[in-house]
Amino acid sequence: MDLTHLLRSCQLFSDLDERELDGLRQIAVCREYRKGQFVFTEGSPSRGVHIVVAGTVKIYRVGPDGRERVFHIVQAGDAFAEAAMFMDAYPATAEAVTTATVILIEKNGFKQLLGRDPKLSFKIIGTLVKWLRQMRDALTDLTLKEVPARFASYVLSLPAPPGKPIKVIISKTTLAQMIGTTKETFSRVLGRLAEHRVLTYRGDQIRILNRKRLERIARGDEKI
Repeated sequence: MDLTHLLRSCQLFSDLDERELDGLRQIAVCREYRKGQFVFTEGSPSRGVHIVVAGTVKIYRVGPDGRERVFHIVQAGDAFAEAAMFMDAYPATAEAVTTATVILIEKNGFKQLLGRDPKLSFKIIGTLVKWLRQMRDALTDLTLKEVPARFASYVLSLPAPPGKPIKVIISKTTLAQMIGTTKETFSRVLGRLAEHRVLTYRGDQIRILNRKRLERIARGDEKI
């Protein structure tokens, strides 16, 4: 397996030169995970930055009631646990949603690279700012929006090919966890959206039928 090629496929490292990529390769380890296998668990010692090169990984915490709260779904080409590089332990759990290939870049070696390469340091800062913004938006949705508005916001955030349905890579159960509700409540919301001809969600595909109404629902201007 060509680690240099896999590292270049990550958005975080896509514009690094051969020398910089070679430095990363020397502190990188690639591993395969089965569906349901943990990449790391909450509270375990932080080992470094992780990159998904194939498959999907979910980041979540388990609440006092035993329910999962999914913070982020990581897909191929994206890095995760950047913030944990500056912590002693991981603040959440990472679990493979599908069979996944993940690269680990060792923490201490990566910190040394950041110290020598301001360009890479700024990119890491950029990803941390993006992550904080996503967490802020998720918290705002959970505290201020009802379930239909949260789901509508999520759908509108997905890339939508013109005239084609949107393919969803996670299960409905995981999606319900991600928007902070139960599978039963989510099913009722999907039923109402289909009944009002706003969208349909069949199998792993979402088809938007009325985008303007979906946008009003996302803003909270329309209830269903």
